Amino acid sequence: MKPAIFLLFSLFLFQNIFAQTVPSFTGETLKNKTVTIPADTKGKFTFICFAMSAKAEQELETWLDPVYNKFIAKTGLMDDMYDVNVFFIPVFRGSNASMMESVKRRFNETAQEDVKDHVLFCKSDLEEVTTALQIMDDHTPYFFLLNAEGKIIYRTSGSFSEQKFDAIDDKIE
Repeated sequence: MKPAIFLLFSLFLFQNIFAQTVPSFTGETLKNKTVTIPADTKGKFTFICFAMSAKAEQELETWLDPVYNKFIAKTGLMDDMYDVNVFFIPVFRGSNASMMESVKRRFNETAQEDVKDHVLFCKSDLEEVTTALQIMDDHTPYFFLLNAEGKIIYRTSGSFSEQKFDAIDDKIE
């Protein structure tokens, strides 16, 4: 592909992803609260993560402490500054779909109480959502920051890095 055509295609793809509203989907937290994204999360920033495999979960785990400390834990310091919806969404596909209830039950037994509202289990097939968001690698976690209107303003994938987290911070501030 010629460089100019590739550049135009890349710019179109970049604008399309970041001007996009997340396709609507509904799930249930470990506290049995039903949440529809983006409808129920509008009005404030929302940080969502999709993980489709054990390998993706390993990379996702590198994000857990930083995200928990900044957006979930209420320490009294700057709680209002980072009022962000956070949802970790395990995606169960194909034969793995039958494992969802046992994983949910096990996670409910071991998770900290203040984390239970931030894990969203979706009973419906997320294939349409993951396709629309161009989630292509089952072995990589994907992260999206939505603005108050539910539009994607930042996307990243893979393991945590300070650079990625700083980019999220910059969008929220």
